[in-house]
Amino acid sequence: MSRDCRVREENDKTMIDVVGENLEYFSIKVENLALGKNVSVSTIYPYPPYSDPSNAVDGRTGFADSGLLFHTDFELYPWLTIALGTLSIVKNVILHNRSDGHGRWLHNVEIRGGISSVWSEMNTCGTFVGPSQTGKIHTIECGARPLLNVLYVTVKIVRPNYITDDWNARDGKNALGLEEVVVNGLNV
Repeated sequence: MSRDCRVREENDKTMIDVVGENLEYFSIKVENLALGKNVSVSTIYPYPPYSDPSNAVDGRTGFADSGLLFHTDFELYPWLTIALGTLSIVKNVILHNRSDGHGRWLHNVEIRGGISSVWSEMNTCGTFVGPSQTGKIHTIECGARPLLNVLYVTVKIVRPNYITDDWNARDGKNALGLEEVVVNGLNV
């Protein structure tokens, strides 16, 4: 059975409408598919307290305690991948930038999803060019239609760093530091 999906807003809730051959119409409220899921990362910042990638999917936001955020080491193209655990439809990804300072480090982010965690085999959800600011929240919509059949979602900085007044950014190095990554969608 072929199905067509459409995204709409209703009473401050995001709904995904599914239309199929033997099915006229139904709506499902999307949820955070990333909460508590397994996370893999390109690197981990080697100095405590930034040691736990699961901080990016623990549901905590709006804090000034740097020990509660996720942070990669300094590298050209840092990334974070969330294993959703089951096939999913992804509507959008919300990035909660760090509230403890250094918000400008979030820039040129691309979000991809797919049934493989291999970057080149994933489909693009959307991008955030930035740069961001400390404590900002960015919603990256997956275009006019949600991503279908997704097992993995990756957040990756895809351009060398533009910052010139910080020694850590030498040679274009970046760091991905986030309070939370929310993947809104539904399991199929």
